[in-house]
Amino acid sequence: MKIKHAIAIATAVAILAGATPALAAGTGDDPRTTKDKATALARAAERDYQEWLADKEAASGEVSIQAIIAPYKYFWTPSHAQEKDYYCGPATVQVIDDFWGIAASQDRIAYYLGTTKAGTDFSKVDDALRFFTGRGYVYRTCASIYDFYGAVEYGMTNRGNPIAADVSIDATVWDNYVFSHAGHIIPVEAFDWRWNILRLNDPYSESYWRAGGGQTFGHRIYPKNQVATGVMSHFRHAIVY
Repeated sequence: MKIKHAIAIATAVAILAGATPALAAGTGDDPRTTKDKATALARAAERDYQEWLADKEAASGEVSIQAIIAPYKYFWTPSHAQEKDYYCGPATVQVIDDFWGIAASQDRIAYYLGTTKAGTDFSKVDDALRFFTGRGYVYRTCASIYDFYGAVEYGMTNRGNPIAADVSIDATVWDNYVFSHAGHIIPVEAFDWRWNILRLNDPYSESYWRAGGGQTFGHRIYPKNQVATGVMSHFRHAIVY
């Protein structure tokens, strides 16, 4: 009886502490370390990005109005709550798909992505976005926080896309979140370097899925370093733009 009582107490403590489920790294980001398959489209996008970076660095040395004004870009994507606790991937694709037209259902997107209770493999998100939106989305691994900033700016201004990011959320750092999440797939719909912010359209409502969770769902503005740190602390360091 004492053993059973001890087990019951330990279980209750784990639940009250908001222990992360064994399956799915946080909100539905599959932790398997599969690699994205390189495509001619991705290689072309990378060449264009590097040329854009070189031009931007060259222009930054010139004294002009263009060099002084910090860039920004705002999209407004429709909000969609993830329909299962491990559906952050399908919901993120649905949010971006809905921006471009009539959105597919989360179940259909999950089927295409091969989403399971272990979550969604982020390396397949670019494939899904190309399939459902008809846009030339590509997967990219960021080399640093500053490379992430550049990729966000390039993705929204030059490629003209709301983007998807794969992040690790440390609740001691991130606004709105009460619990840490090892992995989360999330849409990024705006950046504004005048104020050093990014706006996300989060499909995950922590207060709905976790007792005592934060108000995370929908259009949320974050300091850019919080999101960048989240991307670079995740093992993938990846975005889809």
